[in-house]
Amino acid sequence: MKAPIRIGPRVRGDLRGFTLIEIAVVMVIIGILAGGGVSLMRVLTERKARTEALSYLKDTHTNLLVFAERTGRLPYADSDGDGLENSGVVSGTLPYRTLVTAPTDAYKRPLRYALNPNLGTNRASACSALRTGLTGTPQVVDADGAAATFPIAAILASAGPMDADGDGNVFDDLAAGTHQGDNTDGTPNYLRHPPVAGFDDLVVYVGGNELYSCLCEYLSLAVNNHSGSTVYVYDANQGSDLGSQATGSSSVYSVLSGSRLVLCSGSGGCATPVASNPPTPIALAGRGVTITLP
Repeated sequence: MKAPIRIGPRVRGDLRGFTLIEIAVVMVIIGILAGGGVSLMRVLTERKARTEALSYLKDTHTNLLVFAERTGRLPYADSDGDGLENSGVVSGTLPYRTLVTAPTDAYKRPLRYALNPNLGTNRASACSALRTGLTGTPQVVDADGAAATFPIAAILASAGPMDADGDGNVFDDLAAGTHQGDNTDGTPNYLRHPPVAGFDDLVVYVGGNELYSCLCEYLSLAVNNHSGSTVYVYDANQGSDLGSQATGSSSVYSVLSGSRLVLCSGSGGCATPVASNPPTPIALAGRGVTITLP
């Protein structure tokens, strides 16, 4: 008898799928990996938003200095939400349209902004206040230094990602620890501090010396009065006399660069200046000058 013909190869061994236990283990591993991925994405997203918010604060800080250098003052705050400064308002939100900058930070909120009341009028008033030393508000405590408050020219505050202290205001109040402050309204002071429990605000500020260096340049004005009468040194920018110069005397005045000066025979300015060399009116810029009255 002939053997039967075989069609195809012989299949050896058992063919079987995964058990329920094996599938369950795989699903648990996938779940762990997925959960870790979500957590990692959250951390990366939060880090990205914080970096962008800090970049926006730094850019706005630069814009404030550029504005001050160009106009001779800091802009007032925005009190009605239209992005434009409101004259005389020293605490509110950032006047982003006045500064021509983005309206909100990475968290889609406007910045809180406050300035020293003496720095919003004109260059002469601002430089006078900066030169004698700032007083009053805003005050800040900086966690990078001592716990004592000190006056600043202006402050910019971002509320960060959330209302970390849970008081219903996105700006936080830190009332414990060495460095304390309240960024809701700056009373008694604002606070720059790393993120901690109950505080996640981001803050930058403009210091008095920093603003002075870009806003104010003082030059020396020497006046030698050889005439037969007293002469008055009038600052047309400020609308006031720098002082009077008796006959036969000499004095040196510190004058803000860009000031327009006139020598007059009486106080309070004049239509016709006293004859001098060089003649006035004269604007000081770039270097000092000596004026002699024959």
